[in-house]
Amino acid sequence: MSFDIREPVLLTGAGFTANFGGFLASEMWSRIFNHHEIHRYSSLVQLLRQDFHFESVYHQVIYGNQYTLEEQNALQTAVQDAYQQLDESTRNCWGPGGSCPVSCQGVRNLLEGFASAGTERGFIFTLNQDFFVERWHLGTHKLLRTPGMDIRHRSPYSDDRAIPTYTVPSIRDIEAKHDEYEQEHSANLLYYVKLHGSMNWRTSDGRGVMVIGGEKPTQIGREPLLDWYFAIFKQVLSSPQRRLLVIGYGFGDEHVNEVIAHAITEHGLRLHVICPTPPNTFNDDLHKRSPQYGRTLWDGLSRYWDKGLKEIYPAHDPHTRLAEAIRNALFD
Repeated sequence: MSFDIREPVLLTGAGFTANFGGFLASEMWSRIFNHHEIHRYSSLVQLLRQDFHFESVYHQVIYGNQYTLEEQNALQTAVQDAYQQLDESTRNCWGPGGSCPVSCQGVRNLLEGFASAGTERGFIFTLNQDFFVERWHLGTHKLLRTPGMDIRHRSPYSDDRAIPTYTVPSIRDIEAKHDEYEQEHSANLLYYVKLHGSMNWRTSDGRGVMVIGGEKPTQIGREPLLDWYFAIFKQVLSSPQRRLLVIGYGFGDEHVNEVIAHAITEHGLRLHVICPTPPNTFNDDLHKRSPQYGRTLWDGLSRYWDKGLKEIYPAHDPHTRLAEAIRNALFD
């Protein structure tokens, strides 16, 4: 590694985009269940009636051996359309007539706080597969860079509502992407790493690149780009004394929790969380969702703000006292 890494790091989950009109898991379930393609197959309807976790349903249908190719295609279409609806909802949150209760400037200031500075590289990691940050990061001082991907960012105000599709590098090309990443001048960049892929990424043979459902480490290991991303995640969090801010992630992915917990115990990582639930509820949920690492994560908690982004960065005031306290805890 020929570069230094900034101490503050951000990790976001679905709850982050929910602040701007995005969907939580239960809302994704309802949009998938209501899709006309789903109702062509009674087997899919019945499965969704029994399982309210859409990722679990997705894994059973796509990776199991009980469902036909037609049923698999129907579910994939429904999931893709749900993400399209999510994009439609979030792309207008700060547009004309939008009523987002969160300050656009406040959020941009927060994200840009994690950008590269001097010779140190800055990172945001996300488990989200939506296109929200790519759409709304335009106009800031740092360029958004997704390693290994040549992404042209598109204005949320564009009349063209289609989401551009990008092809991920093959195993043959990934080494060259590694070299470019290691050698590039990063002072003006904000690295945005999508650990579970993206709704608009495809392989060269047309397969979607999204990690959904069970056995996520196995899915990650099958895709060279995502395998590399997870290695970057481990590398960054294993640097000494990182300050990790988590927004919108419910700590339900043990492969992610393992990396954070290891960084806490072995490298002095300090965990900071923004979550609009009481701390005792968060603690209970943390131990339920992460039976193996919940105790370590809780013991590594350095700061906890039990507020939503609309309280921290309200639309009328992006510079609240609470926003300043968070900035001081992360960046001073």
